[in-house]
Amino acid sequence: MPSRGQTIKTATDVRLTLMRPMVTRRYELALDHEVCCGCGTCATVCPKEAITLTDAEVVDGRLQVRPRVDIDADKCVYCGECVAMCPTHALSITVNGEPEVPVIKGKAFPMLVRRMSVNQAVLEQAPTADYIDNCPSGALSGEILRDAHAQVTGVRDVKLDRGVCYNCTRCMEEGPAGGFEIVKPYQGRIELDVARCPAGCQACADVCPTHAIIYDGQHVSVDERFCIYCGVCERVCPVPGAIRSVRTGYLHMPVESAAWTQALDRLVSYREAVREYAVKAQLKRRDMVVRALLGGDESNA
Repeated sequence: MPSRGQTIKTATDVRLTLMRPMVTRRYELALDHEVCCGCGTCATVCPKEAITLTDAEVVDGRLQVRPRVDIDADKCVYCGECVAMCPTHALSITVNGEPEVPVIKGKAFPMLVRRMSVNQAVLEQAPTADYIDNCPSGALSGEILRDAHAQVTGVRDVKLDRGVCYNCTRCMEEGPAGGFEIVKPYQGRIELDVARCPAGCQACADVCPTHAIIYDGQHVSVDERFCIYCGVCERVCPVPGAIRSVRTGYLHMPVESAAWTQALDRLVSYREAVREYAVKAQLKRRDMVVRALLGGDESNA
């Protein structure tokens, strides 16, 4: 029988749970292996290095086994940093049975900007419902309306599960115009060098949680609109340099804390972020010069 304060670890094929009963508080950290994509964001951000991942298994260019997360019960302090940053909501934490992320509650970590809105009027009039099936996280549901010929005429009572949504913006980009407004909190860049890809390899497409990477039978390609820069594609790729995912920042609510600063040091490539902002600044300066020149031409005309 575990003593009070000792962590109880339970692991199955689909779920890993750490539970620590204290005198006045009971912490429970849970990981859903079926939702976890194996990106390793949790391991990167963990301040106690309590989280590890196994290697992916790729056979003949197809992903057989995703990287699998494990958590060291002796190292975990239930801070919730992994929960706060998990892009697929595979991790959750409760305190005394109620959902709580201690680092957010204590204002050591910010809330990421995850704005999501649904325009029911637009969706009821749009003759499509494909965006529901195409949602990679299964966050969308609704009552599909059909005419006498069984053709879709719209969708009523569309619900978006905020606790499941990846904020990949697929519904907004591919659904009816004006039907959704989604703000992606992740900033970054993804680069694919198809010349390095082994023939027939599609491991990155197999593992991508948002289906931003697709395989057309010959080559893989990336639609960066849907990328959340989790980096799992790079983690499973059998050829170094064939694909590179770079995280340059997050959209988040204001916060000032050493914990968040240290987390960003681990999560964000500052060199790439500086490079990206420098390019934007150069483009802005160029546009100002162009506008000035055009104005001069016009004044002399």
